[in-house]
Amino acid sequence: MTEEQKKTSGGGLLALVAILCTALWGSASPVLKVGYEYFRLDPSDVYSILLFAGTRFLGSGFLTLILCRLVTGERPRFYRGMIGPAITMALTQTAGQYSFFYMGLTIVSGTAGALISSTGTFFAVIIAGIIGIEIINGRKIVGILLGMLGVIVLNLGADFSLTFRWNGEFFILLSAICYSLANISAKIFGKKHEPIALTSCQFLIGGTLISLVGYLGGGRLIWPGFAKSLVLFHLMLVSAVAYGLWNWLLKRHDVSKVVIFHTLTPVFGAIFSWILLGENIWRWQTLAAMLLVAFGILLLNWKQPRKK
Repeated sequence: MTEEQKKTSGGGLLALVAILCTALWGSASPVLKVGYEYFRLDPSDVYSILLFAGTRFLGSGFLTLILCRLVTGERPRFYRGMIGPAITMALTQTAGQYSFFYMGLTIVSGTAGALISSTGTFFAVIIAGIIGIEIINGRKIVGILLGMLGVIVLNLGADFSLTFRWNGEFFILLSAICYSLANISAKIFGKKHEPIALTSCQFLIGGTLISLVGYLGGGRLIWPGFAKSLVLFHLMLVSAVAYGLWNWLLKRHDVSKVVIFHTLTPVFGAIFSWILLGENIWRWQTLAAMLLVAFGILLLNWKQPRKK
Protein backbone atom coordinates (compact mmCIF):
# COMPACT_ATOMS: atom_id res chain seq x y z
CA MET A 1 0.00 0.00 0.00
CA THR A 2 1.38 3.39 -1.01
CA GLU A 3 1.65 6.38 1.32
CA GLU A 4 -1.24 8.09 -0.47
CA GLN A 5 -3.43 4.99 -0.10
CA LYS A 6 -2.65 4.85 3.62
CA LYS A 7 -3.80 8.47 3.99
CA THR A 8 -7.09 7.87 2.23
CA SER A 9 -7.98 4.47 3.69
CA GLY A 10 -8.24 5.39 7.36
CA GLY A 11 -10.85 8.15 7.27
CA GLY A 12 -13.18 6.41 9.72
CA LEU A 13 -10.42 5.70 12.23
CA LEU A 14 -9.13 9.25 11.80
CA ALA A 15 -12.54 10.67 12.68
CA LEU A 16 -13.08 8.39 15.72
CA VAL A 17 -9.64 9.02 17.22
CA ALA A 18 -9.78 12.76 16.48
CA ILE A 19 -13.23 13.10 18.08
CA LEU A 20 -12.00 11.19 21.16
CA CYS A 21 -9.08 13.62 21.45
CA THR A 22 -11.28 16.70 21.10
CA ALA A 23 -13.77 15.32 23.65
CA LEU A 24 -10.92 14.92 26.14
CA TRP A 25 -9.65 18.42 25.39
CA GLY A 26 -13.18 19.77 25.72
CA SER A 27 -13.36 18.35 29.22
CA ALA A 28 -10.03 19.93 30.19
CA SER A 29 -11.17 23.56 30.60
CA PRO A 30 -14.10 22.92 32.98
CA VAL A 31 -12.19 20.22 34.88
CA LEU A 32 -9.29 22.65 35.23
CA LYS A 33 -11.66 25.24 36.71
CA VAL A 34 -12.78 22.58 39.21
CA GLY A 35 -9.12 21.81 39.92
CA TYR A 36 -8.43 25.46 40.74
CA GLU A 37 -11.20 25.29 43.33
CA TYR A 38 -10.11 21.95 44.83
CA PHE A 39 -6.44 22.97 45.09
CA ARG A 40 -7.43 26.46 46.30
CA LEU A 41 -5.42 28.27 43.62
CA ASP A 42 -5.75 32.04 43.66
CA PRO A 43 -5.93 33.66 40.18
CA SER A 44 -3.22 36.14 41.20
CA ASP A 45 -0.82 33.38 42.37
CA VAL A 46 0.81 32.73 38.99
CA TYR A 47 3.64 30.57 40.34
CA SER A 48 1.33 28.15 42.14
CA ILE A 49 -0.72 27.85 38.95
CA LEU A 50 2.46 27.08 36.98
CA LEU A 51 3.48 24.49 39.58
CA PHE A 52 0.06 22.88 39.22
CA ALA A 53 0.49 22.82 35.43
CA GLY A 54 4.02 21.41 35.65
CA THR A 55 2.89 18.62 37.99
CA ARG A 56 0.17 17.71 35.53
CA PHE A 57 2.54 17.42 32.58
CA LEU A 58 5.17 15.47 34.48
CA GLY A 59 2.47 12.93 35.26
CA SER A 60 1.29 13.06 31.64
CA GLY A 61 4.80 12.24 30.46
CA PHE A 62 4.90 9.00 32.44
CA LEU A 63 1.36 8.04 31.38
CA THR A 64 2.31 8.63 27.73
CA LEU A 65 5.12 6.08 28.12
CA ILE A 66 2.45 3.49 28.95
CA LEU A 67 0.32 4.63 26.00
CA CYS A 68 3.30 4.30 23.65
CA ARG A 69 3.76 0.67 24.68
CA LEU A 70 0.06 -0.08 24.19
CA VAL A 71 -0.23 1.57 20.75
CA THR A 72 3.08 0.55 19.19
CA GLY A 73 3.60 -2.76 21.02
CA GLU A 74 7.18 -1.76 21.73
CA ARG A 75 9.04 -0.09 24.56
CA PRO A 76 9.54 3.64 23.85
CA ARG A 77 13.06 4.44 22.68
CA PHE A 78 14.85 7.66 23.58
CA TYR A 79 18.07 8.69 21.86
CA ARG A 80 20.21 11.77 21.33
CA GLY A 81 18.55 12.80 18.06
CA MET A 82 15.21 13.18 19.85
CA ILE A 83 16.44 15.82 22.29
CA GLY A 84 16.23 18.81 19.90
CA PRO A 85 12.72 18.03 18.58
CA ALA A 86 11.49 17.26 22.11
CA ILE A 87 12.80 20.59 23.45
CA THR A 88 11.22 22.47 20.54
CA MET A 89 7.83 20.83 21.18
CA ALA A 90 8.16 21.30 24.94
CA LEU A 91 8.73 25.04 24.51
CA THR A 92 5.87 25.55 22.02
CA GLN A 93 3.31 23.09 23.38
CA THR A 94 3.79 22.30 27.06
CA ALA A 95 5.57 25.46 28.26
CA GLY A 96 4.19 27.99 25.78
CA GLN A 97 0.67 26.80 25.05
CA TYR A 98 -0.28 25.73 28.54
CA SER A 99 1.41 28.50 30.50
CA PHE A 100 -0.73 31.01 28.62
CA PHE A 101 -3.77 28.73 28.80
CA TYR A 102 -3.60 28.16 32.57
CA MET A 103 -3.15 31.85 33.31
CA GLY A 104 -5.87 32.92 30.87
CA LEU A 105 -8.35 30.42 32.26
CA THR A 106 -8.26 32.14 35.65
CA ILE A 107 -10.11 35.00 33.93
CA VAL A 108 -12.32 33.49 31.21
CA SER A 109 -15.07 30.86 31.50
CA GLY A 110 -14.56 27.19 30.71
CA THR A 111 -16.68 27.47 27.57
CA ALA A 112 -14.79 30.53 26.28
CA GLY A 113 -11.44 28.94 27.09
CA ALA A 114 -12.19 25.88 24.97
CA LEU A 115 -13.66 28.11 22.29
CA ILE A 116 -10.75 30.52 21.82
CA SER A 117 -8.10 27.80 22.08
CA SER A 118 -9.68 26.03 19.10
CA THR A 119 -8.64 28.94 16.85
CA GLY A 120 -5.27 27.21 16.73
CA THR A 121 -6.83 25.11 13.96
CA PHE A 122 -6.90 28.14 11.68
CA PHE A 123 -3.29 29.10 12.41
CA ALA A 124 -2.04 25.52 11.95
CA VAL A 125 -3.53 25.08 8.47
CA ILE A 126 -2.35 28.50 7.29
CA ILE A 127 1.20 27.91 8.57
CA ALA A 128 1.24 24.45 6.95
CA GLY A 129 0.38 26.09 3.63
CA ILE A 130 2.94 28.90 4.04
CA ILE A 131 5.88 26.60 4.78
CA GLY A 132 4.81 24.23 2.01
CA ILE A 133 4.21 20.95 3.82
CA GLU A 134 0.79 20.68 2.17
CA ILE A 135 -1.27 22.40 -0.50
CA ILE A 136 -4.11 24.69 0.59
CA ASN A 137 -6.93 24.77 -1.97
CA GLY A 138 -10.24 26.61 -2.04
CA ARG A 139 -12.17 23.70 -0.49
CA LYS A 140 -9.82 23.56 2.50
CA ILE A 141 -10.03 27.30 3.00
CA VAL A 142 -13.84 27.26 2.97
CA GLY A 143 -13.90 24.31 5.38
CA ILE A 144 -11.59 26.07 7.82
CA LEU A 145 -13.55 29.32 7.56
CA LEU A 146 -16.80 27.47 8.32
CA GLY A 147 -15.22 25.91 11.38
CA MET A 148 -13.84 29.25 12.51
CA LEU A 149 -17.18 30.92 11.91
CA GLY A 150 -18.73 28.30 14.17
CA VAL A 151 -16.19 29.17 16.87
CA ILE A 152 -17.07 32.87 16.58
CA VAL A 153 -20.84 32.26 16.63
CA LEU A 154 -20.50 30.10 19.74
CA ASN A 155 -18.86 33.01 21.59
CA LEU A 156 -21.41 35.67 20.62
CA GLY A 157 -23.34 37.27 23.43
CA ALA A 158 -26.96 38.34 23.32
CA ASP A 159 -25.84 41.78 22.08
CA PHE A 160 -23.46 40.21 19.50
CA SER A 161 -20.40 41.43 21.43
CA LEU A 162 -17.08 39.66 22.00
CA THR A 163 -15.06 40.05 25.21
CA PHE A 164 -11.28 40.36 24.84
CA ARG A 165 -9.01 41.04 27.86
CA TRP A 166 -5.21 41.00 27.63
CA ASN A 167 -4.74 38.68 30.64
CA GLY A 168 -7.70 36.48 29.72
CA GLU A 169 -8.85 36.03 26.13
CA PHE A 170 -5.54 37.36 24.72
CA PHE A 171 -3.53 34.79 26.72
CA ILE A 172 -5.80 32.02 25.42
CA LEU A 173 -5.23 33.30 21.87
CA LEU A 174 -1.45 33.19 22.40
CA SER A 175 -1.95 29.65 23.65
CA ALA A 176 -3.74 28.81 20.39
CA ILE A 177 -0.84 30.18 18.33
CA CYS A 178 1.60 28.03 20.33
CA TYR A 179 -0.74 25.08 19.69
CA SER A 180 -0.53 25.62 15.93
CA LEU A 181 3.28 25.74 16.03
CA ALA A 182 3.32 22.56 18.12
CA ASN A 183 1.13 20.76 15.55
CA ILE A 184 3.45 21.75 12.71
CA SER A 185 6.45 20.62 14.76
CA ALA A 186 4.77 17.28 15.51
CA LYS A 187 4.06 16.80 11.79
CA ILE A 188 7.68 17.52 10.81
CA PHE A 189 9.44 15.67 13.62
CA GLY A 190 7.00 12.72 13.49
CA LYS A 191 8.50 11.69 10.13
CA LYS A 192 11.76 10.65 11.82
CA HIS A 193 10.66 9.87 15.37
CA GLU A 194 7.91 7.81 16.96
CA PRO A 195 5.30 10.52 17.71
CA ILE A 196 3.97 9.09 20.98
CA ALA A 197 7.48 8.59 22.42
CA LEU A 198 8.32 12.13 21.30
CA THR A 199 5.17 13.41 23.02
CA SER A 200 6.19 11.70 26.26
CA CYS A 201 9.68 13.19 26.10
CA GLN A 202 8.43 16.73 25.49
CA PHE A 203 5.90 16.42 28.36
CA LEU A 204 8.67 15.39 30.75
CA ILE A 205 10.93 18.26 29.63
CA GLY A 206 8.15 20.87 29.56
CA GLY A 207 6.62 19.68 32.82
CA THR A 208 10.00 19.85 34.57
CA LEU A 209 10.63 23.36 33.22
CA ILE A 210 7.23 24.73 34.28
CA SER A 211 7.45 23.04 37.71
CA LEU A 212 10.87 24.56 38.38
CA VAL A 213 9.69 28.04 37.41
CA GLY A 214 6.63 27.67 39.63
CA TYR A 215 8.50 26.24 42.61
CA LEU A 216 11.45 28.64 42.47
CA GLY A 217 9.00 31.51 42.17
CA GLY A 218 7.42 30.52 45.47
CA GLY A 219 4.48 28.49 44.20
CA ARG A 220 3.01 25.83 46.49
CA LEU A 221 0.18 23.30 46.20
CA ILE A 222 -2.32 22.46 48.93
CA TRP A 223 -3.17 18.77 48.51
CA PRO A 224 -6.97 18.36 48.70
CA GLY A 225 -7.08 14.63 49.54
CA PHE A 226 -7.29 11.52 47.37
CA ALA A 227 -10.81 11.94 45.93
CA LYS A 228 -10.38 15.55 44.83
CA SER A 229 -6.85 14.92 43.57
CA LEU A 230 -8.37 12.62 40.92
CA VAL A 231 -9.13 15.85 39.05
CA LEU A 232 -5.37 16.26 38.53
CA PHE A 233 -5.09 12.63 37.38
CA HIS A 234 -7.85 13.23 34.83
CA LEU A 235 -5.93 16.22 33.45
CA MET A 236 -2.79 14.07 33.22
CA LEU A 237 -4.76 11.42 31.34
CA VAL A 238 -6.25 14.01 28.98
CA SER A 239 -2.79 15.20 27.91
CA ALA A 240 -1.29 11.72 27.63
CA VAL A 241 -4.09 10.14 25.58
CA ALA A 242 -5.18 13.15 23.54
CA TYR A 243 -1.76 14.48 22.54
CA GLY A 244 -0.23 11.03 22.10
CA LEU A 245 -2.97 9.91 19.71
CA TRP A 246 -3.21 13.34 18.06
CA ASN A 247 0.49 13.38 17.13
CA TRP A 248 0.10 9.79 15.92
CA LEU A 249 -2.64 11.02 13.55
CA LEU A 250 -0.53 13.96 12.37
CA LYS A 251 2.19 11.56 11.25
CA ARG A 252 -0.26 9.65 9.05
CA HIS A 253 -2.55 12.36 7.66
CA ASP A 254 -2.44 15.90 6.28
CA VAL A 255 -2.36 18.61 8.93
CA SER A 256 -5.59 20.19 7.66
CA LYS A 257 -7.49 16.88 7.77
CA VAL A 258 -6.54 16.38 11.41
CA VAL A 259 -6.62 19.86 12.96
CA ILE A 260 -10.08 20.71 11.58
CA PHE A 261 -11.48 18.31 14.19
CA HIS A 262 -10.06 20.62 16.85
CA THR A 263 -13.01 22.93 16.13
CA LEU A 264 -15.15 20.34 17.96
CA THR A 265 -13.28 21.10 21.18
CA PRO A 266 -15.38 24.17 22.11
CA VAL A 267 -18.56 22.19 21.50
CA PHE A 268 -17.44 19.50 23.96
CA GLY A 269 -16.11 22.26 26.21
CA ALA A 270 -19.54 23.88 26.31
CA ILE A 271 -21.22 20.55 27.12
CA PHE A 272 -18.80 19.71 29.95
CA SER A 273 -18.98 23.29 31.26
CA TRP A 274 -22.74 22.91 31.47
CA ILE A 275 -22.44 19.57 33.28
CA LEU A 276 -19.61 20.45 35.68
CA LEU A 277 -19.87 24.23 36.12
CA GLY A 278 -23.54 24.90 35.39
CA GLU A 279 -22.73 27.37 32.60
CA ASN A 280 -25.65 28.20 30.31
CA ILE A 281 -25.06 26.67 26.86
CA TRP A 282 -28.66 26.28 25.65
CA ARG A 283 -28.55 29.11 23.18
CA TRP A 284 -29.14 29.35 19.44
CA GLN A 285 -25.42 30.08 19.07
CA THR A 286 -24.54 26.57 20.27
CA LEU A 287 -26.69 24.80 17.68
CA ALA A 288 -25.50 27.10 14.89
CA ALA A 289 -21.86 26.55 15.86
CA MET A 290 -22.29 22.77 15.88
CA LEU A 291 -23.78 22.85 12.36
CA LEU A 292 -21.04 25.13 11.01
CA VAL A 293 -18.29 23.00 12.53
CA ALA A 294 -19.86 19.80 11.16
CA PHE A 295 -20.08 21.24 7.63
CA GLY A 296 -16.49 22.44 7.86
CA ILE A 297 -15.25 18.98 8.83
CA LEU A 298 -17.26 17.27 6.09
CA LEU A 299 -16.05 19.72 3.45
CA LEU A 300 -12.40 19.46 4.43
CA ASN A 301 -12.47 15.65 4.43
CA TRP A 302 -14.66 15.26 1.33
CA LYS A 303 -13.18 12.88 -1.21
CA GLN A 304 -14.39 12.96 -4.80
CA PRO A 305 -14.95 9.46 -6.19
CA ARG A 306 -12.19 8.46 -8.57
CA LYS A 307 -13.09 7.77 -12.18
CA LYS A 308 -12.50 4.23 -13.31
